[in-house]
Amino acid sequence: MKITSKHLSVLYDLTAEQFNAVEMHSFLNLINLIQMQLEFLKMETGKKELFDEILGETNDMVREIRKSKKNRFFPENLKSYQKKVIDLITYIEKETEDDELTHGIQESRDVLLEVFRVLDIRAEELKRHVSHPGQWLSYSVEEFINDFNTFFHAVEKNSKGRYRIVQNIANQEPNDYLIHFEVDSELDGLVTMPVIFKDVIRDLIANARKYTDPGGRIHVGVYQKKNLLRFIVEDNGMGIPKNELDRIFEYGYRATNVRHLPTMGGGFGLTKALYVTVQLNGDLWIDSEEDNGTKIKIEIPVPEKFVKTGLKKTNISSESG
Repeated sequence: MKITSKHLSVLYDLTAEQFNAVEMHSFLNLINLIQMQLEFLKMETGKKELFDEILGETNDMVREIRKSKKNRFFPENLKSYQKKVIDLITYIEKETEDDELTHGIQESRDVLLEVFRVLDIRAEELKRHVSHPGQWLSYSVEEFINDFNTFFHAVEKNSKGRYRIVQNIANQEPNDYLIHFEVDSELDGLVTMPVIFKDVIRDLIANARKYTDPGGRIHVGVYQKKNLLRFIVEDNGMGIPKNELDRIFEYGYRATNVRHLPTMGGGFGLTKALYVTVQLNGDLWIDSEEDNGTKIKIEIPVPEKFVKTGLKKTNISSESG
């Protein structure tokens, strides 16, 4: 199904706060992951008084995201928060004598370090986006793939052993996700896109994983032509009931067949994908069938000025450590 003008009313109905939440969707997801780990440690250690302050600061960050205080999430402003979290966990680990609890604390610290690594990359990208809102950035195919491998590793870490993410079918165990992630380019080994579209790619891959049971397969492709960027993500997951496809882009809407699932997301990843695609004069297609997976394709025209001027390689990943 190709998304047409009849589906765009979902964007016109967004409030100012919802509009900002859509733009900051990736940050909200990451902060939610951090909050989940802190709540887990608070419960497991029984150290309520030690966690209340940092959880309060975490909640403040969520409110600031919704109030569009984007400058708060530049890399230099997040370092103090990250240090507080890691220092607290290190202190608690040293004070704990229970081996099993110590292991749980170490696991949570590993998860948080991975989340912070991804957060640093997103923060650097956000800073560039705010400084140059219409800018397209170019990435080598290799660094683009490496960036997403970092993302996959963080998702896997967050599962705490419930599943792995593998890219070789011969290495797949029954509970592993098999993700084929391929990137090709006709532009001298570079892909070019606005930072916010890179966010959309991550969000839609995360959705595919979220609504596919462990053991499932997810195929992701990015293809850069001279004047067109094409992205496809396809899974063999739960799919969407046919009679709900027209509603799936509404802010906060979740298909009836997945509402029973716990999720840290806000239910507006597809709203964001549609919003960004429209802003970039692109086209979006979605095909889905309940119990038979979902396929999303987005095509974005690349303005000629960005093909000519955007071929200077930028390395956000390495800059942000």
